[in-house]
Amino acid sequence: MIRIVFHFSIRIYHEGGKVGKKKRSVLSVRQRLADVANRVIDELKASRGRSTIDNYRTALQSLLQFAGCDLELDNLNTQLVEGWQQWMKEKGVTLNTISCYMRSLRSIVRRMDIPNTRKNMFDSVFTGRTKTEKRSLSASDIQKLSALPLPEESPLQFTRDLFLFCFYALGMPFVDVAFLRKKQIVKGHIEYCRHKTHQPVRVKIEPAMQYIINKYSIADSPYVFPILKDGTMAEYLSARNSYNRRLRKLSSLAKLSRGLTSYVVRHSWASMAYSSNVDLSVISKALGHTNTKTTMVYIREIDDHRIDKANHRLIA
Repeated sequence: MIRIVFHFSIRIYHEGGKVGKKKRSVLSVRQRLADVANRVIDELKASRGRSTIDNYRTALQSLLQFAGCDLELDNLNTQLVEGWQQWMKEKGVTLNTISCYMRSLRSIVRRMDIPNTRKNMFDSVFTGRTKTEKRSLSASDIQKLSALPLPEESPLQFTRDLFLFCFYALGMPFVDVAFLRKKQIVKGHIEYCRHKTHQPVRVKIEPAMQYIINKYSIADSPYVFPILKDGTMAEYLSARNSYNRRLRKLSSLAKLSRGLTSYVVRHSWASMAYSSNVDLSVISKALGHTNTKTTMVYIREIDDHRIDKANHRLIA
């Protein structure tokens, strides 16, 4: 592997002295990216929402995971972000998520006040938005997945059971399942705040959910499922990558109508609930959305079909 390194000067300007003048100090290119980026993120806490700060930290952790180690500031270049983008694509990360990470890192880099010649390093990577592809499974797909014979106590069986648990728990996101603690189970209900929106969600534990909880519970662990040990973001990202990799294998083994990812479960639950005439506001609350417009992104794919049926009945 060839390592290409560019050396350049990075300057951060601090306000000081007389009004209208700036005092210049030079930041060493040998400083670690994680140290500088985390300081920038901490400074932005007062002016950015919590979800935005979470995106910054997740993007930084993903980049460091791709690199395999902490980076020096002089490693920041076009080749690095292009390689990072390709790495994420190969791991099945969606274009919209890649764009979110790239825009997050770009915001951090701009706060470092890197010279303009370095700010165009994001020009060759995707920072836009694409239309969300249809992601929901059918009821028969869920049944196929549930009935798929798998080796007992195997990683594939655990992944399948975890996916089904997420579906049973109102399309619970993988990040919230991974960080779910036993103390969040109260009187037969799971009570948690969504990692992304911080909206409170309360889920009644159905027998199918309790069976999976009991099956994988470890007595001396504070977590409901054996996904994390230290609870760091780096550990979570590694677990999510493994989870998505096994989901892709499961979708092939079960011959499902579409590929599985950690995002599919939420779209599937929302679409099936909507098809079963569950009220939109109920679905929105179950998913922890702050408004129904977000929920419509999940169920828009089946909305046209319902309109066609309604129009057919009307004309008849």
